[in-house]
Order: sequence, then structure tokens, then C-alpha cells
Amino acid sequence: MNLIDCIKTSFTNIFNNRMRSFLTMLGIIIGISSVILIVALGRGSTEQISGQFERMGSNTLNVSVNLENSVISDLLNYDDIKAVLDSDNDIYSVSPQDQLSGVLEVESIKRSAYLFFVNNEFPNLGGIDMLSGRFFSKSDYEDAKQYVVIDSLTSEKLFKTRDAVGRTIKVFYGGLGRQLNIIGVFDIDPFFSGVGTDIAEVVGVPAFAFIPFTLEQYFGIQTKNVIKISAMLSDSNRVNEVADNILKILGIRHNNLGKRVYIIERASTQINKYGNIINIVSLLVAAVAAISLIVGGIGVMNIMLVSVTERTREIGTRKALGASTFDIMVQFLFESVLICLIGGTLGVALGVVSAALISHLTGIKAIHSTGMILFALGFSSMVGMFFGIYPAKKAAQLNPIDALRKD
Repeated sequence: MNLIDCIKTSFTNIFNNRMRSFLTMLGIIIGISSVILIVALGRGSTEQISGQFERMGSNTLNVSVNLENSVISDLLNYDDIKAVLDSDNDIYSVSPQDQLSGVLEVESIKRSAYLFFVNNEFPNLGGIDMLSGRFFSKSDYEDAKQYVVIDSLTSEKLFKTRDAVGRTIKVFYGGLGRQLNIIGVFDIDPFFSGVGTDIAEVVGVPAFAFIPFTLEQYFGIQTKNVIKISAMLSDSNRVNEVADNILKILGIRHNNLGKRVYIIERASTQINKYGNIINIVSLLVAAVAAISLIVGGIGVMNIMLVSVTERTREIGTRKALGASTFDIMVQFLFESVLICLIGGTLGVALGVVSAALISHLTGIKAIHSTGMILFALGFSSMVGMFFGIYPAKKAAQLNPIDALRKD
């Protein structure tokens, strides 16, 4: 039997038992579609996270205090900001970052918020895109102007417009409320490009408010200590070297050199951390998908064994007419591979469509890999070949005389 006849016979047998064949393919379809879906969404999520970190600066260093290994004198302060800026010529932007939890209120409408006390350099570090108005200037910062910059989603929720510049808003921290003037609204959409602002609102993501660090005492915060200092470098190749210099400068200033009091986080480390988490989740789902493929392969082997039993007389007749053992084996093996290949193709199609649908509903980008699709199809064919060997061998070893006697 030539290849064309083998293909025609295989398609005919599969079509004649199409419901049984489809049910046999289900394990393959589910397994392959799961792999395609998770890999596409995983690649897209990784790219979006990396893009957001790049917007904030992949060459950003965040310095904080290890509270478990420090005393009060080790805490960062306002003077450390200038010391970090002057520590290396490649550092061109430094900002304090005190992140506190508070509440924003407009006409009795309240919204939980993250209050970021920063300086005028923060837009260089935070990757903020202003939608309207402006961020506070150096003179605003030094003069402790009662200004605030809020996000566009909060502006829309509290003021029914994305341009609330010129309006006032009451900011509460620790029970103390202060009236601040909104001088800018930044675009929140890029921050939630992975999930969408609608979903972010549903799950209760707080508002964001950026306030001059010099206003902390205005909110009853008497300490001049800083939770975190962020620094932006012009040369990303010197990140590790500059990080060591900062640790040395701070250690000398606070007389704790070598005590590992300060922690420096690199943006690239954060990218790798999130990427590793996504990869682990993808591997776990891929493992589940692999189990589904194995179950599907067992189903293929089972149905092919049933097919051998049903077609015993056919096998005997073909052998009596001159078909070799190899021809019979190839025929059944090809049918097994074809079932898995069709199932793999349907699984790829289902995975691509599912990824597109989830991407549309959630805003998570789906990035498909041609290599992964080809691998999935090849792997499904290998499953068919592996689990089809035993039934094919059993069919090929049938004695033609016994097969013809079979009722």
C-alpha cells in the first residue's frame, strides 16, 4: 500500500467513526490548547511587565533600610538624598519615596489611596505620563506648596472628568485631613496595561496621589526619615558599581559600614523576579497539560486496540492478498498519528482563539510563538506514534488464517 492509499484509508476509518475519534482526541485537544494558551499569555505578561519596568527605568536603583538589622540612627534622611546624588556622576536623578496609606475625599465621596511623598525628580524615576496639568516643580517642592498630582481613574471617579486640574481635594492621613490643590493628572492606563483599568477598579485598586515630600510635616509626620530613596543612572552598565558606591557612602554617613543595613533593589532584578514567577506558573500549567496529553495518548491506544479487534477480518483479508506485516503496522500507526495530529491542530486553534478572547477581555497581551505551535503539533504526533506502536504491532502480528476465521 502506498502513502496516498494509507492516508485515504486512515481518513476513511476516522470519518466513519467520527464521534468516537473526536472523543479520543479530546485529551489531546485540551492538552495542546492549554499549552498554547498559557505560553502565549505568559510571554505577553512578561513583555508587559518588562515594558512597565523599562518605562520606570531599567537602570533605576531603590535603596531601603533592612528594619530587622538596623537602629534609629541607620534610617535614611533628607541629607542622604543629596549624598546619593553626589556619590556618582552617572546618577542624574534622585527622589525620596515614602509610601503611606490614606484617603482622598471630595464632597463626602471617599477613595482609599496610596500617598507617595516624593520630590520633583520622581517623574524621571516613575515613568509617569501626564495627562493634564503638570508635576510639581523644584521651587514648588522647596517651598512646600500644597499641591498634589492624582491618577486619571481617581479624577474620573471623584470629579467625573479626567481633567481635574485646578480643583481641590481633601487628603487624609492618620485621621488628619488637609486640603490640597490638584496641579496635575497622570495617565493611569499604562500602569494597568496588563489587566485594564476596569478590572483594576472592580478589584478595588486604591487611588494614587503624589505629594511633595516637604509636606510631610503638614500631615503631622514629624520625622525626617525616608522609607526609600530611588536613583536613576545614565549608564545602565554601571548599575552594580554605582550600587556598591551608594552602600559605601551610606555606610560611612551612618557609621554602619559592612553591617548590611541597607538593601538595594535593581529594576532588572524585579523584572527577572516577575519573569520567574510567570515561568513557574507556566511550567505548572504545562505539567498539567502534559498529564492531559498522556491521558489522551492512552485513550488513543485504547481506541486503536478496539479498532484492531473490530477489523480483524479486514487485516486477514489484506494479508491474504499480499499485504506485508510492515504495511499493516504502518497503516495502524499512521491512523494513530493522524488522530493525534488532527487533535493537536484543533488544540492549537482552540488555544489561539482562547488566548485572543482572554486578551480582549482582560487586556493581557497574548504573544504566540511559531516555534511553540510547531512543537505542539510535533509533540502531539509523537504521542500518537508512541501510543500507537503497541496496537499497530498487535495488528501486524495477527495470523491471516486465524483472522479470516474470525466472525
